[in-house]
Amino acid sequence: MKLYATLQSTRLPPRPWLGAVGLCGWLLSTEAFAQSSVQCCKSLLPEVPPATAYGATIYRDDDARGEYQPYQPILFDATLPAEKLSNKISSEELQQGAYSAGLIPDLQELGAAHFLTGRYRDAIAAYARAIHLLRVNEGLNTITQAGLVEQVIEAHLELGDTIAADKQQSYLFRIRQRAYAPGSAEMLVATQQYADWQRAAYIGELDKYKYPRIVDLIDLYDEGVDDIASEQGELSRSILPYLQGKLKVHYLLSNYDGEREDGMRVEMNQNDDINLPNLKKIRFKRFHEGNYRYGKKTIQKMRDILRNDADTSSQELAAVQLALADWYQWHHRYAEALQAYREAWNMMSEDLADQTFLETSFAEPLELPEEVVFHPGRMAVRTNNVAQVTLRFDVNRLGEAKDIQVLAPLTEENQPAVTRARKYLRDMRFRPRMIDGEAVEAVALERSYTIHY
Repeated sequence: MKLYATLQSTRLPPRPWLGAVGLCGWLLSTEAFAQSSVQCCKSLLPEVPPATAYGATIYRDDDARGEYQPYQPILFDATLPAEKLSNKISSEELQQGAYSAGLIPDLQELGAAHFLTGRYRDAIAAYARAIHLLRVNEGLNTITQAGLVEQVIEAHLELGDTIAADKQQSYLFRIRQRAYAPGSAEMLVATQQYADWQRAAYIGELDKYKYPRIVDLIDLYDEGVDDIASEQGELSRSILPYLQGKLKVHYLLSNYDGEREDGMRVEMNQNDDINLPNLKKIRFKRFHEGNYRYGKKTIQKMRDILRNDADTSSQELAAVQLALADWYQWHHRYAEALQAYREAWNMMSEDLADQTFLETSFAEPLELPEEVVFHPGRMAVRTNNVAQVTLRFDVNRLGEAKDIQVLAPLTEENQPAVTRARKYLRDMRFRPRMIDGEAVEAVALERSYTIHY
């Protein structure tokens, strides 16, 4: 809509000769003009609140909300050694032909036998041939390939080839997308698994440029929302998990710190290659600039869906109110956050059945965001060092860590890790402890964190 409004306001005659690059360059120039016009009137615009900056640099090891486990498929098993399976396949080829579907079970088992003995490239070759035979005999994108593709991904990860694994993840999602109905439980699981991989790939900076991954994640969830809305209506409960996933992307985007070029962080306008105009970059800039507002709208949409359903529980309404309060807190909007936390408390305290929920939500300060967002999963994070640090600290009523003391490690050679742990914890935002609906200080907390630096 923003680009359309920009085009309309210029009222220039159509230019059929304008190519794709020329159009993108012209759009960027109009965006620059709009931004320069806004800057001269900066005082008339509301200030965008800053987001918390710690991101994937620190996460809690003993989080009471449960340990995150990225998805890993069950590995296939083999009943015969690889040599016997190879001989069996050769014999079957002579009888049935090289493209027979009857070869697929033995190729699958051959791949498993190679995998279990650490011969991952041979495993990939066997699985790839089984997938090829499935495509020949059943069609290009049949769901029966999914299990084999998962095994190929595992083999690539064992080899450390995350780029090849990433390509297979995209193919796996495409075949599931074609097989499962929009809004189905199967499609939701497929989307969540693929989004979690995309999230980890973004944190691990798998690509030369990070920003396209964010745009793809937003599109992934928006497509899920649109598919369900077209069949079940815009206030269908089936939309909620996709909005919850999209909120994670907003948290990711709030921590965006530029692109890595030759070991350095650069802004998009500091490098000719990064500055090449393209539509995805224009969309990313729009998402980035409006991320606080878009995140808030996502939460409000979740609340609208819940309020529309007569079967919605008080816990569900309180949970979405907590999500809004956490979003305020993450962006240092403390007055709005405290008010939203009070409202969530009041919503839960009215019902005795909600007391357990009240306890888990406010009995002690909780690191934000509540959902798993910055954990790297199975992806290696591009940092030189990883350390485990145990800290004692207080959390004030605004959710800020104070009086930080390091309990471990205490040796001099670990001083760089200790210094960074202090800095990261000062940047962290907590949901505050609350008593009788009011935020209070919590003292002498002891927690262990993994840090990357």
